[in-house]
Amino acid sequence: KGELEQLLPDIKIFLDVDDLKDIGALEEYIARSQMILFFLSKGYFRSTNCLREVRSSLTMRKPLVLVQEAHPAKGGTLEELRAECPEDLQAGVFEANWRLAVWHRIEDFQLVSLKIIAEALLLRMPNHCRMSSLPLFVPGDASTQTLVFSKPVVLWASPANPGAAELACELASAFPGLTVSTVVDVGSSASARPSMALRGLARRSRRAADVTHMLLYLNQNTWLEEDGERLAEHVKQAREDKLKIVMAHENDPDLGGCEFSKFFETTPQELIAGGLYKDLARS
Repeated sequence: KGELEQLLPDIKIFLDVDDLKDIGALEEYIARSQMILFFLSKGYFRSTNCLREVRSSLTMRKPLVLVQEAHPAKGGTLEELRAECPEDLQAGVFEANWRLAVWHRIEDFQLVSLKIIAEALLLRMPNHCRMSSLPLFVPGDASTQTLVFSKPVVLWASPANPGAAELACELASAFPGLTVSTVVDVGSSASARPSMALRGLARRSRRAADVTHMLLYLNQNTWLEEDGERLAEHVKQAREDKLKIVMAHENDPDLGGCEFSKFFETTPQELIAGGLYKDLARS
């Protein structure tokens, strides 16, 4: 609420925990609001009063903006949140093409989310209601900045880590100064998969000496079967060599996204005990 008020100083925001004096008047407050924001977190649709908000907003045909809590422990995927919503409300909330902002716990990403929310609000105002988008600028917005590395970075993607090479290629295409190295590992099913994204990568019989970081891509297929055993050896060797490991946790269910807690079941205990996820847990 406070951050949004800083972006839009003239806006009046009603937040139930701050401004609701009589829970019995909840529907009255909704009736006096021009737009309703639903912050979709885990358990939101199990709250009696939250469901009152949803039903009243839909009955009164109030325009909505949806904010999805991305943290798996606090929110989850849109599919998981929808599953908590009563069936008779699902279409009105999730199938009406309302503007959706994903809320991350990282400040730079929060600025992007706030800009999406601010735009959705402004597009409902008389001066902008006929427009489909607005050229908003928020100081510090990462999406408007060209990010480059201060020195060359060589990112190693293990072929025993399905999906890592493809993600590494995406990063290399977006950030100047980053190149990708892969390892040819004949026994890996992942390295045998044809991929246009791998074209042009430097293939080596072992990890190159100029590698500065290792990418560890985490989804539901990580650490499984023979590739998982080979990946564990690659990670152990990288840690012994003091190579910096950059982890990427996939959240998209279509790409094998899963809750982070799953990795404490599938990751070799030796790596967990050695503190592989320790730094990640602190961030």
